Amino acid sequence: MSDIEDQAAALRRLVARLDDTAAVLGGVRDAVAAAWDDVAGHEWSERLRLTHRAAERLAGDAASEAAALEHRAAGETGTGGGHDGAAEPGHDAGLRLPGHGGTRTTDRRGMVAPLLPPTDGGGRP
Repeated sequence: MSDIEDQAAALRRLVARLDDTAAVLGGVRDAVAAAWDDVAGHEWSERLRLTHRAAERLAGDAASEAAALEHRAAGETGTGGGHDGAAEPGHDAGLRLPGHGGTRTTDRRGMVAPLLPPTDGGGRP
């Protein structure tokens, strides 16, 4: 088994665990909603609903990543079923975007809007 196949298999195991976790969270949320019918109960029920949705979203993301890795592994082993329009190995097509595994260098959070250069007083850049 190649490294890519190992990664895909690990992601599939993660998807199964996240699905199980989402199911448990859904059950807990239903139990809380049924047993705790006041403002605090509604708040906890909403928190559990959001956590349940987050677990489902993570499972979906992991499943998509696993499918992409499995597709890549199939292409590397020649079992991919032909050319699908993707770039050939060694030939990058389109933009290459940075990954999402960066590290935070400051405590600053949120979006930062770019600044426009100062104008010459005429109102035009």
